[in-house]
Amino acid sequence: MGLASSAIAVKLLDNLNEQQQREHETAQVHATTAPIGETIYWREGNASGYVTATREGSSSSGRYCREFQHEVTIGGKREQSYGTACRQPDGSWEVISTGQ
Repeated sequence: MGLASSAIAVKLLDNLNEQQQREHETAQVHATTAPIGETIYWREGNASGYVTATREGSSSSGRYCREFQHEVTIGGKREQSYGTACRQPDGSWEVISTGQ
């Protein structure tokens, strides 16, 4: 259950290898249930980052939503982004907005 397969993403994610992508996705999944403000860190090889759920609430249609902040660093190059995802009726998450 990723957040739309990293749609809340940083451009650097395209440079992650398969294991690094798995670590990032695992952090995203943990952030969907972690307390607001708790930062989920990950590291694999020369890549690292974090995901933090910064706020929660409901959409106009009543779906449960969370805002997330992401940071990814690869070989010393760092990027940050943020976005909002809402839970769908089947339990998956849909990204409804992103930004940097």
